[in-house]
Amino acid sequence: MARVRLLTSALLLGSVVLTGCSEKPLSRMDSYLGVVSQGQGSAVSLQAEQATGPFDAGLILFNDTLAEGSAPALSDRGKAFLADQVRQRIEATTPIRVVKVLAAADPSQRPDRQTLARLAQEQGLSYLLVALFSSAESEVPTTLPLTGDPEQGGGRPGVPGFVATNYALAELALIRAADAEVIARSDGRAWTSLERLYVPVKSNAYPVIHRSLRVAPIYPPEDQAKDILRSIAGDEALEQATHKLGQAWPRSS
Repeated sequence: MARVRLLTSALLLGSVVLTGCSEKPLSRMDSYLGVVSQGQGSAVSLQAEQATGPFDAGLILFNDTLAEGSAPALSDRGKAFLADQVRQRIEATTPIRVVKVLAAADPSQRPDRQTLARLAQEQGLSYLLVALFSSAESEVPTTLPLTGDPEQGGGRPGVPGFVATNYALAELALIRAADAEVIARSDGRAWTSLERLYVPVKSNAYPVIHRSLRVAPIYPPEDQAKDILRSIAGDEALEQATHKLGQAWPRSS
């Protein structure tokens, strides 16, 4: 009985730890749309009776950095990469078809639902897909194997470096322009880490990016490593968000 209680306590503790990690960063979509996610245990909501599709929609992307502890903003190249990934992933998993990409008039502002709906109407669109990316990031000094192989062995000392971890959140919402109704919504989370050496130490094994959903590492150019870290983390979070939304969509559509 004591062993069972110990196992139960361990499982509960693990659940608490995972829940805490999953909340970093906090959701930002409600601050834009003023709506509350449906369902306490699900990040997906879908008004199935209204979501028969197909939907020709505009796409607008926001990179929110207003929350405390947010990672720096993505570059224009990073945002363009994610916009293209949204188009590809959403069209592969849902009845939504992106027919136009819109730009926010002022990226530093948070438009509400009515403003977004009016923007869609002005562009002759019946629907608008909002893709919102945010992330938190930490970086700490560490010791790394010079060759990049964690099992290099032989007692060779490591070299000083840094590991940065980006915790990304991708949130999607489909708005009907006629009445500013949110008819579909989902989110996804992922983490990605960047290992780099302390200057002036050099090695062709660094910088290197490790991803939460992939085994193969990525070797980015040193001057773009942080931006690529954030872009890749955002794309992996997007992969989860689009997959969950596709699973929730009525199969008949």
